[in-house]
Amino acid sequence: MTEEKFCKICGKSFVPNKYRTNQTVCSSLECQYQRQLDNMKIWRGHNPNYFKYKESQDSSWKETCRHRSLEWRKKHQEYLKLYREEHRERHRNYMKEYMREYRKKHKIGQGAGDIFQSPA
Repeated sequence: MTEEKFCKICGKSFVPNKYRTNQTVCSSLECQYQRQLDNMKIWRGHNPNYFKYKESQDSSWKETCRHRSLEWRKKHQEYLKLYREEHRERHRNYMKEYMREYRKKHKIGQGAGDIFQSPA
């Protein structure tokens, strides 16, 4: 039988998971959340430059990505055609829902004059 341990965050006793005998934190949501925060803090300490993207150092980074994407699309036109054909109905449904929500949000179509009125 497994012995009880004490949570390193709240200090309460708990029985560790039988598959995770080196467990040091109890299963309460507060303790698990704190464990995650602590792990993220340690990880960020070990990887300080991970979230510093290249665009912060080089202004041409976005243009390079855009060019690479355009080149890929030129080389794989057949793939794109097949993909669009295969997923046509899904895309149509997505756009239908998207436009329905857009119209609801912006209240388009309730008056022809409402859409194109210039601000006074």
